[in-house]
Parts: sequence; structure tokens; C-alpha cells
Amino acid sequence: MSFLNLALLPGLVLLAFLPLVIHLLNLRFPRVFEFSSVKHIRETIAQRSRIFRLRHWLLILLRTALIALLLLAFLKPLLRRFNSNADRKAPRAVLIVIDHSLSMEHQGGGLSSRQRAQNEAEKILATLGAEDSVNIVTAGQTAQSCFFEMSRNHPDAKHFLAAIKPGYSRADFSRANTVAARLLAQSSGRPEIYYLSDFQRRNWANVDFTALPPSARLFFVDCAPPHPDNRAILGATLSQSQVLAGDTVTLEVEVGNFRNQPMQEPVKVMIDGSSSFEKEVSVAPWSTAKITLPVPPGGPGLHQCEIRIPPDDLPLDDHYFLTIPVLEKEGILIVSDAPDPKRDAVLFLKTALNPYEDHAGSLLPEQIPAAGLTSAKLAAVRKIFFTHTGPLNEATCKLLADFVFHGGGICYFLDGENDVANFAALERATGPGTLPLQLGARRIAKNVGAAAQQIIRGDFKSRYLRLFREANRQNLALLEFYDIDDAAATGAGKVLLTYADDTPAMASANHGLGTMLFMNFSVSEFSSNLARQRIFPAWMQEIVKNLTSDEPLPLSTQVGETVSDEIWKSELAENALRKPGGELADVKTEPLGERIGITFTPDEPGFYTMRGPKLLHSYAVNPPPDESDLRPIDRALLPEQLSEKGQAGFFVQGHEDFENLILGKPIFHWFVLAAVALLLIELLFQLFLLRTANKQS
Repeated sequence: MSFLNLALLPGLVLLAFLPLVIHLLNLRFPRVFEFSSVKHIRETIAQRSRIFRLRHWLLILLRTALIALLLLAFLKPLLRRFNSNADRKAPRAVLIVIDHSLSMEHQGGGLSSRQRAQNEAEKILATLGAEDSVNIVTAGQTAQSCFFEMSRNHPDAKHFLAAIKPGYSRADFSRANTVAARLLAQSSGRPEIYYLSDFQRRNWANVDFTALPPSARLFFVDCAPPHPDNRAILGATLSQSQVLAGDTVTLEVEVGNFRNQPMQEPVKVMIDGSSSFEKEVSVAPWSTAKITLPVPPGGPGLHQCEIRIPPDDLPLDDHYFLTIPVLEKEGILIVSDAPDPKRDAVLFLKTALNPYEDHAGSLLPEQIPAAGLTSAKLAAVRKIFFTHTGPLNEATCKLLADFVFHGGGICYFLDGENDVANFAALERATGPGTLPLQLGARRIAKNVGAAAQQIIRGDFKSRYLRLFREANRQNLALLEFYDIDDAAATGAGKVLLTYADDTPAMASANHGLGTMLFMNFSVSEFSSNLARQRIFPAWMQEIVKNLTSDEPLPLSTQVGETVSDEIWKSELAENALRKPGGELADVKTEPLGERIGITFTPDEPGFYTMRGPKLLHSYAVNPPPDESDLRPIDRALLPEQLSEKGQAGFFVQGHEDFENLILGKPIFHWFVLAAVALLLIELLFQLFLLRTANKQS
């Protein structure tokens, strides 16, 4: 306990002796003589009662205590709270750190947690004096401060507070503490740091406070609603990395239910704001679930996909955005010198790549002989299949090497008489040690008399073998191969499938930006049973979609993450990149010849678009999924964590606490009430003495 008016104590303490002085002065007053008989009777009665003999001293003690309590009340006593200072004259240094994450946008009781934090911050600012300095820091993915240093400009601090917009990212309080330490480095005395947050576990589980000055007092203000329940779409992915016109893709959506009741809600998928698909999802309390929806994205071009669930108190994570680029029908070259290209291997490959009538599928295979491989043909395609291939000359191999180096892909079936020579020529064109296999003699089952070869192991993490993962691996056991080449791995590239006798069955290698796949088998019905298996068309189309090593842009990104792309200069000159709300986005550019590289950091969820006569570019942005679980951290954990490091931290709430923590809690009224109680006791004591005297007389 401390006193604000302690300087008055020496002058006022003498007043505490006033009752004693008055009593001593009364002893010297003129004495009244009474009749001896009456006097004798009263003295006899008084001598028989101890309380009558001590009544004067008891009254002196009561009156002295009464005056002492009143004097202490004049000294303005304070009860120290939150480790408060005793010197009120020192100016305060107050730093307010406001949680600027997505979870603070939860609408509970009509106000968001961010709005509650702004109201609490206004109460803190109201306690500042003219000499007190202040600063405000918003803790999002990056920390932003109102001033570059502590300032006494309280009006600008209030304007900054009122202008804080909704947050869409996660909060990094460790980074905010580093900024706070820099701002308080020049402050004297004991600075005060206020953290206004909903104290969500994902944001507060591993916060580092070591950068803060040890003398700082830390105060935590909980702005969360009483019951922060939430449902959210946590993510969505497509079943394939490349979507061709006419494809129907599988959309996998993950939904989270962060509340005590089970969730039974419809999930709606919107394509370009018009066509929609809907499916109901069931999620147990405090868990997540995934559902799949078959979605036809539409014709060639760029399509915007939005996934929705019914809105709740945190509507920002009830939407999920994806950008789906759909390619034109893709031309595929099949290089073959088979005597009858309308039969056997060529026919099987064409049918697997486009099994629809009138070439209705998304792939358009075309068969040409090896001699027909020209630069014009290669310029029109990105993928080439080789089966029963004739001899390739040096010039053709040089064209193929350039084709692969600049991002093309080839899939070569080792089923021809010229494969050994073609391999040697292709390796001379790509460079020594670039091909993954070394070929030997051809083994034909009818000449060798051996049993059919089967696959015994593989690298099923490869994107070319995703159809054989987990339970689908049993499909490999159905494949039998009769004609293969003696081959050995060279160490270049990767062996993806291996026969029972350790002969490589499938291998891949990269050259520049492109990929080469080598299949040590044939799709001919006399060389394997592959073409008769149901998995064959799906496998060939999966290889087509993953053959080129071009890295497509991600279908979506998160708020605060950098987005990079490469576009034509004319597109950016004539059209601006705009935010979901229509404002211009801040874009950084880098010249790349006729192309230009763009980089920007999205700060809100939705579609960032560049439009001309049609949609040119679209970038889907979503909030971080870990912000959807609103469960708070244990309130006792933060003060305990700080006390272990020698720092002081307290949970405070409301204007009264903000006033009390400046110096302490005023308790002068306790002394006034105690003085009133003593007055009442004296009155009762006097009545008791009077009543007793009357009875005895």
C-alpha cells in the first residue's frame, strides 16, 4: 500500500493526538462539588464497574483511531495492483499491440473481436496524460506501427486506431515483440505493453517475449466473445495438375467444424459465378472431413471457382477460391513406322489417348513416321509418343533434344528394331550420361521360352504412377510383358518400375526443362497384355498430363504470400491488376524481353484479376486455414511463462483496471467507511454507558 499525499503526513499526524490533548485539558477545568451522600453513592457504583473506570481511555482510543483513519483518507492511500509504480510524476511509455489476424473478425454479440480491441484501446488511450508517450502496433503476418518511435501525439494515435481495417492473415507476435523492443529501446522508466487479442492457440502457442526489456510490464486484454464457435472451408484441390477442355475433374474439399454441435450443411461450388454444384457434408464436433465433387470446369480459358458453405459468425472462411486454367484440345504426336499403323500398338495408343467417337476427347493424337519429324511438327505439340520407331538420324535427334530441353516431353516405348541405334544417337544429341538406360539385346518370349515378366517394385511417389498407389497397386500384378530389352540403369535419371529379374521396366530423365520417359515394354497385344487392361487408357492419359515439367501456377495462394507470374508487356500496359474489391493492386515488375515478370503480395481474400475484353489473368487468394480454429490458449499459461523469465504479465479488462494499473487501486473510501464505523461504535458505547448508569441509579 502507498499514499499519493504522503508529504502531508508530518503535519497531519499531530492531529491524531487531539483527543488526548482535549482529555488532559479537561482535567484542569473547575470541579463541581456535589452533596456528599450523592457523591458517595455514585463513586460506589463506578467502582463496581471496570468499564466505567476505563470509559475515558476507551473513548480516547476510539476518537484517536477515528481521526487517524480520516487523516489516512486525506493522504489518498493506494493498493498496489499489477506491479504498479509508486511515482505518479514519471511520464508513462505505453505500447498497444493489437491482434490483426483473421480470427479477430469473428462476430460475437454484434461486434467483432477487432472492434472490441479498438474499444479497449480507446480506454487505454483515455488514461494517458499530456506527458505520456504512446505507440500502436498491429500484429499481422507483418507488424506495422503508428509512429516510428514513441510519440505524445495522442490524436494521431486515435486516428490510426480507428482506421484499422479487417485482418485476413495470421498474427506473428514474436515479430511484433521485436518491433516493440525497438520502439521501447529509448524509453526510460517502466514501459507498459498491452496485448489486445482473442488469444487463439495457433497464434499464441510459441510467442517469444525475450526481445522485450525486462523492466516492461505486460498486460493481456482478452477481446474474444464468450463462445467462439466456427465452421470453415479449410482447403480444396483438384485431382489433376492440368485440365484439358472436355475433362471432368474431381474437386476435393476439406471442411472444419470447430464447435460442440455436429455439422450437417450443403457445400456449393460455383464456376464463373453461374453454374453450381452442391453436396452435403457431415462433420463431427471439433473435427474435419473431406468430400469429393465431380466438376466440369468448362471450355478452354481461365475459370474462377468459388466454394461456399452457409455463413456463420466468421464469414471470411466460409468461402474458398480457386483458379482453374483449362487448356485447348492438345495435339499428341505418335511416331511409328509400323507396317499397319491402323492396327496393333499405334491403334491402341490412339484409342487410349482419345477413346471417344469423332475425336471428342481433349487429346488429339496424330501418327507420323520417324522421317516426318520436322521442326514445324515439333512446334505444334508438347508431347510425343514413340512406338515401333524407325531409324532416327542425327538431325532429327538434335531436334528432339532441343524440343525436350525447352520443355517438351517424350514417352519412348522400347519395342522397335532400331531402338539401340536411336538411343545412341539421342544420347549424342542430349549429351553423354543423360539417358537413364543402357540397352542390350532384345528378348522375345517365344524365342527364349521363359515365363512372362511382371513388375515387382516401383517408385510410387512418382507423379507418373499415382494410379498405382495404395490399394490400386494390385493392378500392376495383372500386367504381363513378353517382349522386353536387356537393359541396365546408368545412374542418370530415375528407375520407376523394375521387373522381377531386376531389369528396369520404366525410367525417367530430365533434360533442360523437359522430361523423357522410357518404357521397356510394348503395348502391342503380342508383346504384353497391357492394352487389354482397364487401367491402360487412364495411365496413358495420366502420363500425358504429367509429362511436361512446366510448373503451373498454384490454383490458389494465401493472404500475405508473394504471388509471381510472367505475362506479356502489352497486357499489363493496357490492363491493370485489381483487387477483389476493385482497387488497384500494388504490382512490382521485371522486364523479360517481350514478357514481363510481375510480383505482388495479396492482402485480402478473393480473386485478383486482370481483364481486357475477356478475363486475362486471375489469382485466387484465401485466408490461412489455421485461423479458423478459434479455441483460446489457457489464460494462466502466459503469466506463468513470463514469470519464469523474470518478466511480469497480467490479464486486465475494462476502464477500471486500466486506471488502477497506472499507480494502484484507490482505497481511501475504505478508511472513510472505517471512520464512520468508529463513530457508530462510539455512539453505541455512549448509549450503553448512559443506559447502564440509569439502571444503577
